Amino acid sequence: MSIGSISRFTVALGLSAVALSLITLVGLPTPLQTIAAIAVLVLLPGHALARLTQVTDLALGALLVLALGLAALTAVSTAMFYLAVWSWQACVVSMGVITVLACMARARQEATT
Repeated sequence: MSIGSISRFTVALGLSAVALSLITLVGLPTPLQTIAAIAVLVLLPGHALARLTQVTDLALGALLVLALGLAALTAVSTAMFYLAVWSWQACVVSMGVITVLACMARARQEATT
């Protein structure tokens, strides 16, 4: 299924990053907040970035999701720390933006193929 030539999964991934970022910032009960934070900070950006590669192996893809998500989180957190602007809210928003930008890049790939 696709919207035009862009897959629904790409759109859903970008929209879920925006929604979960906002939900995380608003606040939830602690167990749900933890799950939403892990999704926004590691899994969604990692998955969006991994989709930009041509990896077809499922196990390698899962490992790539975690590696890219943690690498992006580390880069964002380190940059914010050195710039003396670190806050968890800004980190959540930054990771949401990275996810949306990666989804936009993937949508461009899908539109050209």
